[in-house]
Amino acid sequence: MGYPPPGYGVMPQYGGFWIRLVAYIIDVIVLVALAFVCIITIVGIFALPFVLLGYFPFCWWKWGATAGLRALGLRVVRDIDGGPISGGSACIRALVFYVEGFFSGWLIGLLGFIWAAFEPRKRAWHDMAAGTVVIHTN
Repeated sequence: MGYPPPGYGVMPQYGGFWIRLVAYIIDVIVLVALAFVCIITIVGIFALPFVLLGYFPFCWWKWGATAGLRALGLRVVRDIDGGPISGGSACIRALVFYVEGFFSGWLIGLLGFIWAAFEPRKRAWHDMAAGTVVIHTN
């Protein structure tokens, strides 16, 4: 597990804790802007929960990266072969990501995110649960 797809020949450079934290901060800024747009429109108020809960899994599934990950040259891929992740993997990743975020006020939730700083392939718990890894694209 974790080897590059046939024909690549080199191991990918994994996205570590700090760069992923910066990407997350960028994503929070994007989400605040999207939430503001939703709040000032009548129809958007009903869309707000879908936007807030669907942003991460949709972006991971369709584009392999959120706005923050893209801005920093990162991508979420399958850990086995480096291919794009499925919608199911994106949802599993998001579910564990949200649980980690919910419990981040306690050590157990933070540990799920901080795990990426010490794991050899820089995977947080949500990566492990979904079979994904974050790599540099350039």
